[in-house]
Amino acid sequence: MEGLEKFFNHYIINARFKPALLVLMPIAITTLAWCPEAKKIGGFVLTFLITFGVMTFLSNQVSNLGNQLQDKLFEDWGGAPSIILLRYSDNILDVHTKQRYHKWLQSKLPDLIMPSFEGEASDTINADHKYASATNFLREHARNKEKYPMVYSDNVAYGFARNLLVLRPIGIGVSLVCIILNMALLFAYFNHYEQSIPTFVESHISIVIFGSLATVASVCLLFFYVFFINSVSVHGRAFRYAKSLLAVCEERS
Repeated sequence: MEGLEKFFNHYIINARFKPALLVLMPIAITTLAWCPEAKKIGGFVLTFLITFGVMTFLSNQVSNLGNQLQDKLFEDWGGAPSIILLRYSDNILDVHTKQRYHKWLQSKLPDLIMPSFEGEASDTINADHKYASATNFLREHARNKEKYPMVYSDNVAYGFARNLLVLRPIGIGVSLVCIILNMALLFAYFNHYEQSIPTFVESHISIVIFGSLATVASVCLLFFYVFFINSVSVHGRAFRYAKSLLAVCEERS
């Protein structure tokens, strides 16, 4: 990661590159298990990818795919989490907290009249447009990550979860391929030497250990993608970020 820090900011590295690198981890583990010398050229490969814009292209693609998924998730959830939390019709936040947030936003945006309970009920589309405008302002207001570290950290965590979900099919495919490849290589080595299993293990212990570890790692990552990476996990991170963002309205100024 030190090489990336010279060229990319903290958000890009943690919210875009890390999900992509996690998806590609089975390939890296398998490569190192069967060809340990590959670690010597890792720095050269990274420099090559950065120099020729491959890493920038990867970052942009992950971001674009993540934004497309985000639009779909927001549609499924009934709106962006920050908009949902500001609605009087939603009960995740209590009405008194909502009123404080509305009042603070109103003080910062005097030309934007925040909806009342009745106004929201009579014109939900217009109310959502006002909530969206208010939260757009709030995101810019809270962009200073030193002043609002919780907002920033929750934003990074949400970006990581969202982008990992959009890369999930690739992660499953890569893990399956690496499982098959590692098992095939172990089988090929065993067949080539035509020894009994105990004799083969004893005489080629490093191959057995590293090949088996690579297989187990790929199986664990496959299990992780199948059972833990889903829209529910992203939903939790998205609403946590929205709550941190809206909590900025509690500041006194």
